[in-house]
Amino acid sequence: MAGGYPNTSVLVNDIQNGHTVVLVEGYEVLGTAAVIPAPDESYQVIDGDWLTHDDTYVAIHRVAVSANHRGQGLSGKLFAAIFKEIEANSSINGIRIDTHPDNKGMQHVIKKAGFSDTGTVKVLADSQIVHDFAYEKLTTAGSLVKTR
Repeated sequence: MAGGYPNTSVLVNDIQNGHTVVLVEGYEVLGTAAVIPAPDESYQVIDGDWLTHDDTYVAIHRVAVSANHRGQGLSGKLFAAIFKEIEANSSINGIRIDTHPDNKGMQHVIKKAGFSDTGTVKVLADSQIVHDFAYEKLTTAGSLVKTR
């Protein structure tokens, strides 16, 4: 948790709304993320251009993997599991995500997972506006549909 975010109430809200995805191996939790259906308030305004231009996307937020298993490709496994679930829902055309400009590790993971740079979005972090890097990945359904 950087700067106290996400706090417990944010994580509980994700769970209560059914947005939390967990990567488990054996009896150990290895990773988690929140998958939020559109519209996502953080993605309403972008300095750039989304690949999809309607509400047929989901947003991935609050990605975390076990520090005990770094370097084992857990982020990739977590993303692959999320993508598999999303692909089962043919109405979703895109997957959006953002990360802090200083988070080089997450930028690498996002690009390796097949996301495209789309611009920047403004987010509030520790009472300051930050211009996070924004990315989007088309789903199989999204690549078959003209989105512009």
